[in-house]
Amino acid sequence: MERPGGQNPQAKGARTVLVAGAGGFLGKAITAALVAEGHRVRGLVRDPTKSDLVRRAGGQPMVGDVLEPSTLRAAMEGCDSVVHVAAQYPGPGIPPEMPRRVRVEGVRNLADAARAAGANRLLVCSGYWVYAGQPGVLVDDSPLDPRGESLVNYEAEQAGLEAATPGQLDVVVVRPAMVYGEGSWFRVMVNSIRSGSYLYPHPGTNLWSMVELSDAARAFVTLLERGRSGEAYLVVDDAPIMIRDLTALVAREFHLHPPAGVQREILEHAVGPEVAYHLAANRAGSNQKLRGLGWVPRYGDCRKRIPAVLDSLA
Repeated sequence: MERPGGQNPQAKGARTVLVAGAGGFLGKAITAALVAEGHRVRGLVRDPTKSDLVRRAGGQPMVGDVLEPSTLRAAMEGCDSVVHVAAQYPGPGIPPEMPRRVRVEGVRNLADAARAAGANRLLVCSGYWVYAGQPGVLVDDSPLDPRGESLVNYEAEQAGLEAATPGQLDVVVVRPAMVYGEGSWFRVMVNSIRSGSYLYPHPGTNLWSMVELSDAARAFVTLLERGRSGEAYLVVDDAPIMIRDLTALVAREFHLHPPAGVQREILEHAVGPEVAYHLAANRAGSNQKLRGLGWVPRYGDCRKRIPAVLDSLA
């Protein structure tokens, strides 16, 4: 028997999952991917107007806040798993401490609610910017050097791992690379290239790893089902790309001249030293460990997928 949205209560190993941040760019995709694999999903949204986004993805919306533990108890009731992708980005009117609170305090509150509900699985979304830039290929246990926003993600990882209880609450850390799709940072980058304002460090030969949105979401499903507790997993496609080639690809699709790289001091003045550091870092990642669990990217090379994504953005 199929439930609305494709949820199959008789699917082997089906879980009931609370996705915190289900109305966001990645959260919606994770919800849809979980539903497609027969899991039952409750989507936690702070803004009630985002409830329809959860329903369209096949989930059951739950209005609540990771910073309000009382709202999490009702949302978690009957769940055996939780995924933390909730985030608050800096902006006008946003208290400066709020991004860290949502990520770090939020994971602690979710872990407490999970234990109270008898849930046994927690996935903490981080990002591959926690890794130090290096000339070789990043693997899951490569050296870390979190800075700026990535420091907040690292602290969220640590808070989640500290909350793990062997045999009761398993915690898995997920480190997606540059997730591209119809929104988030990718839309911002595209708009900046189209307006002629995008900056990257000269000569732009440093490599980034990318991952398409639906592929990233499927990785969360794989790790929910088979990820090993206490471990971190890189989520990247098969073909790292130089930043100058990425920006040139976008520009070419809009029949524009590609952006030119700028000197590091100019970039630091424009975006700050931490963002400039990340833009200049070489981060070519390996997905070998995740592939060992059965995940394979449908879109192994962003060069072949990005033109279609840009068509939808246009």
